[in-house]
Amino acid sequence: MYSRIVIYFLSVHQWQGAAAAAILLAGAVPAPSAAQWRFSPSPTATAWYGVLDSLHLAGHGALPLTRAPGTPVAPLARTLAADRFDVIHFAPLYYPSASPVALADALEDAAGTAEPRAVRARFLVGALRAALPDAADRQHVASLASALRRAVPVGVEAEQLAAWQSAWDRRFASPLAPFLARDRLDSGVIWIVPSLGPEGRLFAGVPADRHDNLIAISTPVGADDADGPLFAAVREICFPLVSRTADRVALARRAGGTTQAARRASFAAVRCGAALLDAVAPAEAAAYRAHWQRVGGGGAFDALYPTDALLSAPVQAALTALQRTK
Repeated sequence: MYSRIVIYFLSVHQWQGAAAAAILLAGAVPAPSAAQWRFSPSPTATAWYGVLDSLHLAGHGALPLTRAPGTPVAPLARTLAADRFDVIHFAPLYYPSASPVALADALEDAAGTAEPRAVRARFLVGALRAALPDAADRQHVASLASALRRAVPVGVEAEQLAAWQSAWDRRFASPLAPFLARDRLDSGVIWIVPSLGPEGRLFAGVPADRHDNLIAISTPVGADDADGPLFAAVREICFPLVSRTADRVALARRAGGTTQAARRASFAAVRCGAALLDAVAPAEAAAYRAHWQRVGGGGAFDALYPTDALLSAPVQAALTALQRTK
């Protein structure tokens, strides 16, 4: 089972170890032609998160998982809002090649005992069965399959994706490269999904493959936030460092439980992104902070995302050490 300290960054090591790694290795996402992060559409992720958004499954963390405000009302939504169903927020990342129909099929397979044929479908099914050992819980997830099949995803225009890609390549790719290489995040795919909230998703797949990485983030929070997805991506790449630090300082035990630990780690990742840009791309740091101030509803950055007594100093030390080794 995966760690609940930072539930929105998962790696293959966090459930079933070597067995899961073997499944992933057999179905690894093809590496980009060059080491880079690629902004890409995902109709399947857009459809899936649209379904979750329609149920108001925003989660219990510091930042909402989905865009629509409000609390779950329908009986199924109230059930799926329980912490044990956190895994559903990663379903498209576990099976990134799936069409909406194929993802729906995998959700239904997970409710039973059959093994799907597609490699990454087997990984998703295994993750669902590991996280939800009760077959009745998996049936609740499978009940979303029909809504997923009916969904009509409306994604981001290709021209806009190309603009974000160009900005990332010009302004972020080179300065961030040493940091990304340290965490084996040399390249991957970034999905822009309008129905996501400010809490994104990062899935680091095959441990030996520095390119098998996926990020899912939302669209800008307003007309004055055109670069919002770029700054959201910077925060996401900080999660491996924050997660390691949280484990090292025993955050869950010292923070009074996993819910408080997840909240603190979420804010720590925001601050990590600011500190990272201060170090390697200072011209971007002020705009990064302004984005996260907009996400937080306004106010001072340090008030919205305060220094954490357990996490901030070790994270800053790690960034300072990275600078010394450049």
